[in-house]
Amino acid sequence: MEEKFAETVTPYWLFVIGRSIGQLKNELAQSIVRYESVTTPLLLLSILDETESVESIAKEANIWNEDLIEKYSSQESACLASKDHGSLKLTVVRWDERLSEISKNWFIWYPDTHLDTSKLREGTKAFLNDDEFNTLDPLEEQGLSEAISSLLFSNFISAEFMALRTAESLLKKWYERKTSNKLGRTTWGQVLDKLNEEFPEKERPKELLLLDYLKERRNEIAHPEAASNSVQASTTFLNVISLCQTLYFKQD
Repeated sequence: MEEKFAETVTPYWLFVIGRSIGQLKNELAQSIVRYESVTTPLLLLSILDETESVESIAKEANIWNEDLIEKYSSQESACLASKDHGSLKLTVVRWDERLSEISKNWFIWYPDTHLDTSKLREGTKAFLNDDEFNTLDPLEEQGLSEAISSLLFSNFISAEFMALRTAESLLKKWYERKTSNKLGRTTWGQVLDKLNEEFPEKERPKELLLLDYLKERRNEIAHPEAASNSVQASTTFLNVISLCQTLYFKQD
């Protein structure tokens, strides 16, 4: 089977692994085990040979599957020899113990977001083209990555904070390039206040169309009693992505 699977275990494949091991345990508990009854669960386990944490089980299952095919596939209604039966039974018990050990630190999480979770899992590059992405400095890239991680785990205040911090950095670079004035080291929110002072609402260039929104969300997040929700965090993130695209397009 040539299809490759994700490098990490998904909930579906965790179920398949557990079911396959359980099926093998049930079959091998019988006194007589037909060859055909163990090949399908072994095959299902073997295709996960590049999946983190379970690759050792998968590779061993593949060895077993190939060995049994060589020994029994040409025989009609073949049953496992006593030696193969006992050895595979002990191996499956070991797999079961291994899966129990590694999976006790796993958890299944359902992201509370209206955004495409497959894109979020791909990271910032799923939202920006290569040219736009390459304009980000390392801290901006990290900020958007942390915002994405926070969205995936429903940490909405953290998601907005990191997105807004990235927006300030982007606007600071835009301001310094446009005016040739260096702002130096700034504190949280200082860039937005500076832009608001220098560019009154009726005189703002298109690059600053989101300034009022960013200031409003900045003020809300800075409040000790503030709370953010999925819609607000997702909207702020997408607005900062839009800002990245706008500032790239407006570069001289």
